[in-house]
Amino acid sequence: MKQIVIILFCLFITTVSQVSGQISQDDTGYASVYTTKLDDPLAIYFTPDNFNIKTDGSTDVSDALQEAINKVQETVRFGIVFIPEGTYRISKTIHLWKGIRLIGYGNKRPQILLGKNTPGFQEGNEKYLFHFTSDRPRRSGQPVSDANAGTFYSGIQNINIKIAEGNPSAIAIRFHAAQHCFLSHMDFNLSSGNIGVEDICNEIEYCRFYGGDYGIKTKKTAPGWQALIIDSYFEKQKKAAISTEEAEMIIIRNHFKDIPVVVDIPQKRSEQLWISDSRFENISQSGIIVSKEKHPKTQVNIENVVCINVPVFLTFRTSQETIKSQGKLYHVKNLTHGLHYAVNDNSIVKTSQDIVSLTKLPPLVPSDILLLPSTESWTNLKSLGAVGDGVTDDTEVLKKAIANHKTIYLPSGHYRVTEPIVLKPETNLIGLHPSITQIILRDSTEMYQGIGTPLPLLETPVNGVNIVNGIGLNTSGVNARAVAAKWMAGTKSMMNDVRFLGGHGTYSLKGRDVPVYNDNRTADGIPYRKWDTQNWSLWITNGGGGTFKDIWTPSPYASAGLYISDTQTEGRIYCMSIEHHVRNEAIIDNVSNWKIYGLQLEEESGEGPYCLPLKISNSNNLLFANTFSYRVSRVTTPYPYAILTENSENLTFRGLRTYTWTKYLFDNTLHNATNGKNVRPREIALLKISNAPIEKLEPQFQVKKITEGFDFIDGATVDKEGNPYFIDYRWQRIYRWNIKKNGLEIICELPIFPVSLAFDTKGNLLVVTRFVQIESIFNRGDIKVISMDPNNPTETITELQEVPFSSVDQSKIKSIIYQSSRYRIEHDSETAIIAPIKTCYITADGSTIIPNTSDIAQTYSLKESKPNETVYIASNAAQKTFAAKIGEKGTLLEPRLFAREGEQDVLTDKKGNVYISAGNILIYNKEGDFIKSVEVPERPSSIVIGGANADMLYICARKGFYSVKIE
Repeated sequence: MKQIVIILFCLFITTVSQVSGQISQDDTGYASVYTTKLDDPLAIYFTPDNFNIKTDGSTDVSDALQEAINKVQETVRFGIVFIPEGTYRISKTIHLWKGIRLIGYGNKRPQILLGKNTPGFQEGNEKYLFHFTSDRPRRSGQPVSDANAGTFYSGIQNINIKIAEGNPSAIAIRFHAAQHCFLSHMDFNLSSGNIGVEDICNEIEYCRFYGGDYGIKTKKTAPGWQALIIDSYFEKQKKAAISTEEAEMIIIRNHFKDIPVVVDIPQKRSEQLWISDSRFENISQSGIIVSKEKHPKTQVNIENVVCINVPVFLTFRTSQETIKSQGKLYHVKNLTHGLHYAVNDNSIVKTSQDIVSLTKLPPLVPSDILLLPSTESWTNLKSLGAVGDGVTDDTEVLKKAIANHKTIYLPSGHYRVTEPIVLKPETNLIGLHPSITQIILRDSTEMYQGIGTPLPLLETPVNGVNIVNGIGLNTSGVNARAVAAKWMAGTKSMMNDVRFLGGHGTYSLKGRDVPVYNDNRTADGIPYRKWDTQNWSLWITNGGGGTFKDIWTPSPYASAGLYISDTQTEGRIYCMSIEHHVRNEAIIDNVSNWKIYGLQLEEESGEGPYCLPLKISNSNNLLFANTFSYRVSRVTTPYPYAILTENSENLTFRGLRTYTWTKYLFDNTLHNATNGKNVRPREIALLKISNAPIEKLEPQFQVKKITEGFDFIDGATVDKEGNPYFIDYRWQRIYRWNIKKNGLEIICELPIFPVSLAFDTKGNLLVVTRFVQIESIFNRGDIKVISMDPNNPTETITELQEVPFSSVDQSKIKSIIYQSSRYRIEHDSETAIIAPIKTCYITADGSTIIPNTSDIAQTYSLKESKPNETVYIASNAAQKTFAAKIGEKGTLLEPRLFAREGEQDVLTDKKGNVYISAGNILIYNKEGDFIKSVEVPERPSSIVIGGANADMLYICARKGFYSVKIE
């Protein structure tokens, strides 16, 4: 018996040793990627020849390194600092100005060292080694601005960072930037108390994090888009590998080892988390800790994660419920937590999982991110005669280079061409900065004029194995036949760090901003350039596939940023930003076998108030992970849906979000034109699309369309006779539905920009108005509240005074009019709702007040309340509805969560039932129990109860005005 035990023990030890050997980290993909010096006349080289430094770590090079970065900013504004192999000791924060990249080279990566006990890094916050910033301050002494949503093209690549002991406040990098910013091929060797990266942005790839408290600790990215961590490694962090909230985190092919927690979502915060093809090893506390588990913004999707010695895979922080291991070695095939969309609208927040135990450790998933060829094999295009000044025609030089060389390096420069550049099957084009390294067509290039078949600037061959990296493709604005890239290369090809120029973030060779708009953002900044006059920017077709990563395509001249057509070849997209087009952002037609991670779609007010973000037709077997469609705060026009599907099957969306900071969100997240189904929820963890016919269910309420033909109606109220009123902001009209005449009346169309309506105790109509030159949540505009006789508005308009709330005579107050929907309260909503009232608008007799708030001009509706009553307020951002008591002095007290639904309006009926406008009309009893829903053909906004007997629910729903009789 004793011998059997010994044998079994030895077998166990052998198995564990084999497991450890299989998952050990080698240097494949983690060695120096640029082994030789690359010649670039516009770059700065941080060498002892150019700066008074040593490369052995014996001297402090902080000031010299900052000087090198400053020289790039002073010469080309955006560009590259090359750092050769060596050790570089620093003692202070290095500011990396907008659009500048630090790139290491040599047989080994250069290392940046913070020595032991470096003064200034023992206590306090914001103790960064590298700080990604906005533009360099113009004058000495001005404050340095953090990177923001307009910080593009910055990066650090092929450089290691080491923080020695005795620097517990040190943070290696603050990284709160935007598109085309990355950390790539880096090792972070951290000590106690350290954080590797704070507040991440676009992409982290091929990075390894050793030690510290956290590898990454982040909140929302600067522009609010998704963040990608791919092909990276985390080991021995004391608290967690990653702490994240609202970063829309995408984690692919990562390995986590010897840590308490892999991903920790802080308390009272949500995250849209995707993890796939990864490995968790020796995780002592919990693989993932999830907060706000019942909130639809919390979306967790796991696919193909192998766990070794992970007793608890996932913990829900609030309920303390857990998903535990299936033995020492197990496989999380699939797990989804969040809103599971059901076609019959019985959608619920839940957890689904498929987890199995394993007897044998599977191999690590190989990366599809191609490593660049060795720099020894690169041919410098300028050495062949290219000029790259944006004026000289470099077409022939580039064509000859392609004919004679496999890998062509394009140093910084704008390389003008006049005809298509067609690659051979194995041609690689490599640049290192897609803003300062461009292939361009000048306006009115002869071959690209007139009407004809689409003509590419760059073309890859069918089944090619091409790499195009770090280059901008610029078709300018007056080249009607242009397609920036026609991609027909195969599944082993790659396009990475490529910018399709035009629109936001486009700069000249010297870094000057190319004007994007005219003075009022209604047309291009260059008058002869017209939007939507070229073909698509990126056209993947004719069997094209491969890997597409870190791509930004916002040219308003293109008819779409992305067009994928006629291909069944496997393709992967990682973090593509498609923005600011007129008709379409992305079109997918006759496509199968693609996986799209982190697709970000944005509509601008000038270019795209009527733009369809994503159209999918005749396609099959597509996965979309962490997809986000957004409309900017300046948009003042509605749009029916964010995604349109036609004749397509097996479409899976895992992590889907549509949002805007204005009233004018998408009416529907998705519309299936084949079966007519609309998908209303804005936050979805799992959605599957097929063409199956939809069973028609008998509605619980008979909703009647009273009238239609509006642009976007809301702001409803009702008078004492039961007549409902509402506004159409675009046309500056206030309407009344006359219940006696059964007809619609325009009672006011004066240029007052009405936002929402209410009545005072005297029967006067109160109108919140807002005038703003350029729509934005950051421009509150000129807000006023006016009073008028609804039967004679022109002659009776008066303005209400805005007074300190503390000065109001409380004894006179008979009516308090609150916003029934708050737009910008999301975190700690209960506290925000009861924030002290500083000022209010008051009627002349002092009987009616409207508390002033930061988002009063964005409210869908105002509702009358009285002291000691309960008021209900929906939060559009938090997607919840709260209840609060009205105190004797009109302040809100004792806030509490009422329902986990909330959006645009809320009201109560005589019985105390609560009606919430959120996708449809949801009815709850006063205890907060759901009763039933009213399905409305269009997305409802503002709602009121009126009619002669106060038994009619009137619904403002986009272009239509509806009614339904209630009990």
